[in-house]
Amino acid sequence: MTAFTEDEYYNETFSDLEWANEELSSVRFYDCTFRNCDLSETALKACKFSGCAFESCNLNFIKVTDSEFADASFVSCKVVGVNWTEADWPRTAGRRMLSFDRCTISHSTFIGLKLPGCAIVDCLVKDADFREAELDGTSFTGTDLTESLFGDTSLIGADFTRATGYAINPTQNRIRNAKFSLPEATSLLYNMDIEIVD
Repeated sequence: MTAFTEDEYYNETFSDLEWANEELSSVRFYDCTFRNCDLSETALKACKFSGCAFESCNLNFIKVTDSEFADASFVSCKVVGVNWTEADWPRTAGRRMLSFDRCTISHSTFIGLKLPGCAIVDCLVKDADFREAELDGTSFTGTDLTESLFGDTSLIGADFTRATGYAINPTQNRIRNAKFSLPEATSLLYNMDIEIVD
């Protein structure tokens, strides 16, 4: 087991780290890379990840209590069952906070978060909760959103090109200038009092 002995780390690379079911408190990481690490079910308490990259990591069921994420990217990671509402987010949304590429982030919670301009690209996102979130300009391209929840969600300018499985009610969400591709875009009509004929 490799212990984190410092309070701050800059430009470090952590590879093949086995840190499952552990606890990490008040450690700050700046521009660090985590590669092939197992941090599943780890409790991250009041930690900070700024400009950090996670590559091919297992982050399933991590606890992010009072932790900060800024410009954090996840590539080919498992990030299932994370309640992102427990993290410490700025009241005013700034630059991109989170980026997911080819990740599995199913069963995660983003309720009410202000995360405009995020990227959730080519991901598996089943049964995630995006209700009341502000996701303007977010890219969901190529992502499977089966059973994920959208309600009073701001998706202005969001990109759902090649996305599948989504169920978004246009009357209960803000989707102005959002991009959708056929045939999946026809699902936007299901909640309207109209008849669709061949």
